[in-house]
Amino acid sequence: MIPGSGAAGKDIWRTIRHGWKRFLALLVITALGVTMATGLKAACVDLRRSADAFFDAQNLHDIAVVSTLGLTDADLSAMGGVEGVHRAAGGYSEQVSIEMDGATSKADVSSLDGSGMNMPYVIDGRLPVDDSEVAVTAPYLRDSGAGIGDTVTFGDTVGAQDGEGTAKEGSGEVFSRHGYTIVGTVIDPMDVNNGEGATAFRDNPSDADYGFFVTTSAVDDSARGIYTVAYLTVDGARDKQAYTDGYDTSVDAVKTRIADIQAGRERARTNEVKADMNAEIDKEERSATRKLTESRTRLDRARSDLDGQWAQLQTGIMRFEQASGGVTVEQAVANGVGAAVQLQSARSRLDAARDTLDARYGELDKAEKDAQRRISDARDKVDGIADAQWHVRDRTAMGGYASIDSDAESIESIGTAFPVLFLLVAVLIGLTAIARMVEEERLLIGTYKALGYRRGEILRKYVVYAGLACLLGGLLGDLLGFIALPKIIFTIFSTMYLLPVFTLHFDWLYGIGAVALFAAVVVGAAVAACRGELRLAPAALMRPKAPKAGRTILLERVRPVWRRMSFLGKVTARNLFRYKTRALMTIAGIAGCTMLLMCGFAIRDSVVALSPAQYGGVTAYDLMAVTSDDDNPAAFKSLRDDAGVKDAIAVRIDSATLGTDAPDDGEEGVQLVVIPDGTSIADYIHLREAQSDWSAAMGGGAAVRPDGSGVAVTKNAQQMLGIAVGDPVTIRDSTLHDATATVDAVVENYLGNTVFMTRSLYERLYGDYHANAMLAHLEGDATERIRFCDELAKDGRYLSVTSTDALVRDFSGNFRLINTVVYVLLVLAGALAFVVLFTLSTTNISERERELATIKVLGFRRREVRHYVNKEMLILTVIGVAVGLPLGRLAGEGLTMVLRMPGIYFAVHVRWLSYVISGALALAFAAMVMLVTNRMLDRIDMVGALKSPE
Repeated sequence: MIPGSGAAGKDIWRTIRHGWKRFLALLVITALGVTMATGLKAACVDLRRSADAFFDAQNLHDIAVVSTLGLTDADLSAMGGVEGVHRAAGGYSEQVSIEMDGATSKADVSSLDGSGMNMPYVIDGRLPVDDSEVAVTAPYLRDSGAGIGDTVTFGDTVGAQDGEGTAKEGSGEVFSRHGYTIVGTVIDPMDVNNGEGATAFRDNPSDADYGFFVTTSAVDDSARGIYTVAYLTVDGARDKQAYTDGYDTSVDAVKTRIADIQAGRERARTNEVKADMNAEIDKEERSATRKLTESRTRLDRARSDLDGQWAQLQTGIMRFEQASGGVTVEQAVANGVGAAVQLQSARSRLDAARDTLDARYGELDKAEKDAQRRISDARDKVDGIADAQWHVRDRTAMGGYASIDSDAESIESIGTAFPVLFLLVAVLIGLTAIARMVEEERLLIGTYKALGYRRGEILRKYVVYAGLACLLGGLLGDLLGFIALPKIIFTIFSTMYLLPVFTLHFDWLYGIGAVALFAAVVVGAAVAACRGELRLAPAALMRPKAPKAGRTILLERVRPVWRRMSFLGKVTARNLFRYKTRALMTIAGIAGCTMLLMCGFAIRDSVVALSPAQYGGVTAYDLMAVTSDDDNPAAFKSLRDDAGVKDAIAVRIDSATLGTDAPDDGEEGVQLVVIPDGTSIADYIHLREAQSDWSAAMGGGAAVRPDGSGVAVTKNAQQMLGIAVGDPVTIRDSTLHDATATVDAVVENYLGNTVFMTRSLYERLYGDYHANAMLAHLEGDATERIRFCDELAKDGRYLSVTSTDALVRDFSGNFRLINTVVYVLLVLAGALAFVVLFTLSTTNISERERELATIKVLGFRRREVRHYVNKEMLILTVIGVAVGLPLGRLAGEGLTMVLRMPGIYFAVHVRWLSYVISGALALAFAAMVMLVTNRMLDRIDMVGALKSPE
């Protein structure tokens, strides 16, 4: 491909030197195309590989198993014996409350064990080594102001965790309650989402704020031996790249084998729990029976003694009456007889003793009934225990792991679509540049053929010319695509994910393939442009090419218009219709570049529109506050009576998982909102039917009011899971309770996923209902409302307080990734537009050099010559812009269809200003090119141009 030093090589170098503008145009267009083709994909590949290296270094589990009744060593042994399981280890975790500056927050506490799985990455300090130490994530130190060496104490249990953010049913305190010394700052490999960065909008109010890590020696004795989660690694999975089909296939195979032992282990655990509880009940029953029997024996003995005393007393009374001649004891007592008084007193004591004894018998009977009832209730409770359920999950159940893949896929969707347009433009530029170069060198080609050069030898020059431009442009594109562009995007990734290192990787196959593709296309265009000329005879090539014959154009037939046109206007119209190919290529190039610009603005506008569409269009409340079930009544009354609150309603909010019966559809983390029966939340959340994907209208759907027949799900969840109205869905709440409901409606929502249901449906599915959250409207402006929420968060009764105004304020930072990609797209599109316009303009001038020299000789002044040429370019640019704007809108809609991210629903919304800016940028690039080409027009040598055929 590199020119040699012989005559042919010198000719090629001479051609490059004299035709450097065309050469540079081909080089730049190839560089831009290769950058676009490789850069965005390389950034996503680098993100996945950086994450995979981090996960491997921290020995992140491949599969996690959670059971509603906990897991035992027998379960771990059974899982460890499954084919393909490399290691199985039990873990302990618990979600606890943390008091911090008067406010209550939540933290996930996890245990470290000797297996080395899920090891936190140490940023500062070290990991704990005994039951008095703890390592914490950086957000806790930042928010609390604490540091290494300070002490933290765990509060009440919010819900023991499964290691992936899901509460475990029936769990109590897992870890000992005492002061823990902070010894290190770490990154949790199971949660690499940056809660304070661009993924903050994905957080659920029920999620924990911080992560703590302690040793297994900190586990309370009462919880020891019953694991909250089992972590498994798969044989060979570590040697495969995460997020690849090979890795997923290995893990899925093991998950299938685990399912084979699942039913048996669930039964065994259920029987074990019930047997243990029944044994404890039997023990208590025996103890209660023994105590009650002993008490009844003592009472019977006391009654026997009392009966004996009564017999003696009756004997004494009878003897007294016989001795006193029939006088009764009562009469004798009235007469003051001492013996009678003693007998009467003894009888009173025995009556009192009998009454006491009867009362004791009554208490004993009641105690026996109470004991029987308690034992019966306990046995009923045991009988009512739901069978153990295993939930087998891979890494996709972790929000951070799944977010990395979904965000990368979204960016790759852009990186896959746009290089196609760059490729088409490269073909256009290649054909234009090489065709003009061949036309300029017709005499030289004819000379070569007359001297005996074969077609292949002559063609090689243009192949080398085009190939060398593509090779150099491809190398530049690879440098930009594999180094510069990923580094730019890494600055955004670093705010989204808590990965310690982002590494660059060069994919030789992909990099060389992108260069080869553009080289093949451009070189192919060069070959196609040359073949027609090479078929001509040397004599024909040595003569100037006959100018294209003029003909009557359509506009001439419209006589009223044609008569009113100026001379230059008529010439311009004839030139446009005469050189249709050149005009169409110019229009196509400008339309393509405008389409890119418009598509970029469409994506950006759609992202910007998310905030007003969500906060105000859907979310109408100012405050969402979550409490515990017990604290809610008092907290709600206090909030409602506060002077800073206009109105408020109490609801139930829980974190849940939404899934379908189809295993391939996956699951989506959602927020579950339970609405009290008879209560409307229309003033707080606008529930409306979601519009069609291709509709740009927001807020146009009919109002939806959930009833007890089914649930309403948000649009993004419906898209991600492929569900429709009438389909059954499975909703797993934070206690791992699965319930099936029917989708009654799909509602608008743009940020986050939510499932809405009524209290009556919730009670049918999950049992007792307790409000634990409040939605409220606040007084004052945005600053005052944010301040109110910040103050409310200091109240220890609130587990989380969310300010809508704060979310609006922080919105722009949450989408820096997409905005950065869009800006990169706009820069590349602008560069492409400039190259296209410059190439076509210079080619146009080159083709018409004799014509322009002629009109100069005829007396056209400099300004008139410029106007003569630029007018055509401006008209073609305007037509290209008019064609490109609607195409850009359509392309934007197509891209937002594939640009799906968890918890985000894009509805295409384009501001009229974006149309204006896109068109103005295209025209501005045209104006810039005109400034450059005007100098070329001024430098045309009239004599040399007119003598060139000679």
